[in-house]
Amino acid sequence: MIYIFKNIIDYYKDFIDSRMFILVPELSMKDDFYYKMITKCGEGYLKIYLLNNFMVINANYIPKKNFEKISEIQEDYVEISQFESDSSILKEENKDSINVGFGIFSYINNSKKVSVYCKKYEPVKFTKIILTEDYYDKFLKDKFEKDFENVKSIMRFVSLNPFLPEINFLFQQIKSCKAKGLSKKIYIESKILELLSISTQIYEEKNNINKLSVKITPEDKKYLENVLNYMKNNLNAYPSIEDMAEISNMSKNRFQMAFKKIYGATYYKYFQMLKFNRALLLLNNSNYSIKKISSMVGYSNTGHFTGLFRKMYGVTPKKYRDIFNL
Repeated sequence: MIYIFKNIIDYYKDFIDSRMFILVPELSMKDDFYYKMITKCGEGYLKIYLLNNFMVINANYIPKKNFEKISEIQEDYVEISQFESDSSILKEENKDSINVGFGIFSYINNSKKVSVYCKKYEPVKFTKIILTEDYYDKFLKDKFEKDFENVKSIMRFVSLNPFLPEINFLFQQIKSCKAKGLSKKIYIESKILELLSISTQIYEEKNNINKLSVKITPEDKKYLENVLNYMKNNLNAYPSIEDMAEISNMSKNRFQMAFKKIYGATYYKYFQMLKFNRALLLLNNSNYSIKKISSMVGYSNTGHFTGLFRKMYGVTPKKYRDIFNL
């Protein structure tokens, strides 16, 4: 069965009304709702912070049965999420299924049919920022006036290419926000603008990288995907550029230029981002020691790992855990 919704808010209202979750009034307030999963469906919660032009959703639940919903939402919106689980599957109309793994995931809705599938007894854990068309047409236009169209382009670009550790860190700040009422509204809006700032940096760097003269063939892209999959599956290693060039079936120089043009960063920089994104998730979702996490993402010297972490996020791994009460 296909469900058709006028907007994203109606979609989530229906999700709640399906009786998988029930509102907990004592933990809710205006625009800020806490829902508990009913026992026969599973365990966990869903938090929804809802304003007219954007939503923030935080979910942490384990369903007792497989869940699938095929929907068509008749509203343009951008959804940028941090997933801390890998059990969700997304399938857009006329496209292959995507297994939504750990880290940043993004989606631009344009009224196509979309299927969302969650596996029973596997955790679903994410934080989402949903920016509606009103956010562009009202909020950003009022603030940026002449630069409005460029802001739209930047946000749409990054929604397809978001992969910086700073973005993961920003999501943890949003998730851990203790503010309420007006102060929360101001805080969340400031974080969205911070996301826009980071996005602008990526957009400008990518535009410069696109000027690289190397030509990329469909076969090159396929081989580079093999390189990326190898990197994701070997975060505790540090293979050389020569090793990666061999997997990519390219010369060393061509591999470096092709990788940078496709992924917007050097091989070493991108691999470091992958490692520290995983380190954040391990700090959030495990009781592993910092020494263990350091080893799991390829750093035998915990002091070196701590120094890089501080340089990237402005705090040590231990301080990070203390800040977010992990």
